[in-house]
Amino acid sequence: MSRWIASGAALAIASYAFDAGAVQQCKPASVVDGVDLNPAGDGTLGWASSGKGFAILKATQGTSYTDSDFAENWAALKSAGVVRGAYHFFDATVSGVDQANYFLQVVGTIEPGDLPPTLDIECPVSGDSDCLGNGNSGAAPASQITQAMNDFLTTVKTATGLTPIVYSYGSWFSDNGVDTTGLQSYPLWLADYSGTSCFDVPSPWTAATIWQYDSSGTVSGVNVDDDYFLGTAAQLATFTANGSLPIDGGTGDGGADYGSCTVTATGATGTCIDTAQCASEGGTSTADLCPGPANIQCCTGIETKDAGAGDGGSSGGKTDGGTASDAGGSNSGGHGGGDASAGADAGAGNENNDTGNGDGSGKGCACAVGESPTESSWVGLGLASCIALAGATRRVRARRADRWLADRPRWLARPRTHL
Repeated sequence: MSRWIASGAALAIASYAFDAGAVQQCKPASVVDGVDLNPAGDGTLGWASSGKGFAILKATQGTSYTDSDFAENWAALKSAGVVRGAYHFFDATVSGVDQANYFLQVVGTIEPGDLPPTLDIECPVSGDSDCLGNGNSGAAPASQITQAMNDFLTTVKTATGLTPIVYSYGSWFSDNGVDTTGLQSYPLWLADYSGTSCFDVPSPWTAATIWQYDSSGTVSGVNVDDDYFLGTAAQLATFTANGSLPIDGGTGDGGADYGSCTVTATGATGTCIDTAQCASEGGTSTADLCPGPANIQCCTGIETKDAGAGDGGSSGGKTDGGTASDAGGSNSGGHGGGDASAGADAGAGNENNDTGNGDGSGKGCACAVGESPTESSWVGLGLASCIALAGATRRVRARRADRWLADRPRWLARPRTHL
């Protein structure tokens, strides 16, 4: 990460020890090129001609430093249509809550299409008395570092509704004795300058979302760090704030969706969502290294759900596009029988020979259609009207609207190759 001084993260990363709890991750076939930098003193860069898919800028440090060129570059990135992100350089000697509030005040609203906020954690480093770049090492007891870090992350998440990104290098947490419990729920931006196409992901994460792989890039002649978003441009779009994330991760599941995926062993296609959400929807999770935190895995087997706001149905009722009070509101796939007061209902919750209807008069009707008019039941209309409706629509049966999500190539390649 571009910092106050040139020695910074590159030296620390080059010398880090292997983390015994690490797992290996390799660069996928499709990535998005990006950069990060501390733009102070460099002015506003030419982002429109940079050719970069995203850029992450240093905004603040501690509770008093603001990058002098952040605001101009933040606006310029939006104008150029480059996905933008902002990071805060962590100082463990200062309250995490105060740092978070200062950062949020400077950055302002995280808009649709922006990356979630990032906490840059890389100080203290043993032997570096000026790690913070202001004459201080940033050294603090492990318990204090852990508390301040978690306070920052929690404060930002609560204020923005977004899950912050954590930036660091492989051994920093173990080097400083920091408790990493729960950090796997935050997307990891990993710095690793090993020079190969694979790298070690430190525990407790099982995959990184962004990889900072060197510090020799340039934009408008200014030195920047080079990064990859480890996925496609479409997956990057799902990772951005509000405008795309969270999105519906399975046509009715209500969970955050990190893009689609393919299970290599079976060829089954699915979507990258939380494992608990996948299970609740009757799907199967496979750890295929979807982008995002470790609990986001490849989920297959989710059925199409009713698009009505009150569907709640777990048996795959036919999509009706209605409201919470319509005939698609039933947990059994959309029975019309609970809809007598819904008025002119166009609900199509018609699984298992049931259909909803409306008479336009303020009275709802739900008519269970049997194999003959005499086998049909009624709610809300006269028996004769309901029998007539049944006669016109009998033998009509709904079929469950199961579907697989659109296929997309697996986003992470396994073999070790050179860049």
